[in-house]
Amino acid sequence: MQNRTSFFLLVPICLFLFACSTEAPKDPAEQSLIDARKSFQASDFDAALTNLDKAIKLGGDDPLGQQATVLRIALVTSLADTGKQMAEAYGTGSREPAARSRYGPFSRMRSDYYGIARARLMDAAQSLMNQRGKLSANPISIEVPFPGFTGGMDPAVAKILHGQWLEDAERVGAEVQLNRNALALTLSAIAGAGADSSKGQQAFAAGKVDIDSRVYMLALSDSFLQIGAIFDLRALNENDHARIIREVVRDNLDVTLKLLAAKPDKDLEARAKKMQADNDKILKKLGA
Repeated sequence: MQNRTSFFLLVPICLFLFACSTEAPKDPAEQSLIDARKSFQASDFDAALTNLDKAIKLGGDDPLGQQATVLRIALVTSLADTGKQMAEAYGTGSREPAARSRYGPFSRMRSDYYGIARARLMDAAQSLMNQRGKLSANPISIEVPFPGFTGGMDPAVAKILHGQWLEDAERVGAEVQLNRNALALTLSAIAGAGADSSKGQQAFAAGKVDIDSRVYMLALSDSFLQIGAIFDLRALNENDHARIIREVVRDNLDVTLKLLAAKPDKDLEARAKKMQADNDKILKKLGA
């Protein structure tokens, strides 16, 4: 009798385990996005890019692919910003008395980080060019762990600015924290929280965030112009790249104004038109 009772108790357990083992596998694009979120959580941004690329390839123009595209552009833009900040820090530090004996290494680090910033910014610009024709008045929902950001000057970056040489471990640690800070700002901006990372953090803590395409385009265009200062005379002195970024922003704003015509917002329209006018003036100076 005891054996029969044990048998009947085991049946539902076995059925439950079987059901769990035969659960339908996740959609490959969805799994890639899940993996990307884990990489964001771990601040492994190279892995995040790899997983987002997979999600974009597998998801295409479906919501999962759209979400992956938004996250990838936000991340690459943020990495470009970090490259700019690190390059500027080494440039400033190279002129400090403490760096006199290491002027060459400081200059090489400045050049390397400017190269990273250039490559990342052009990547982000091209990706947005590929995406912007597919944007509509419908929001794009995204979900991602919000990065742990800090306020004020990073202590390691402050050392660089004062001409102190950092060993690789400390330098990479500083770079990762700048990545987190830059990503927090980018995510906040595209979510409509402006430069308020705390407000952005609150928005993403609730789960999925609906990204307004008009706000998204304006926020990224702002970032492109800010990071595009790397092409100025005192940095890379690359007028051709400066003109390309300004042309991308010009076309971004054209798309934004079309979106605003379909779904009006006076404040966003005023912001877009002012940015457009300011950008057109610079483009004329650049010969475009």
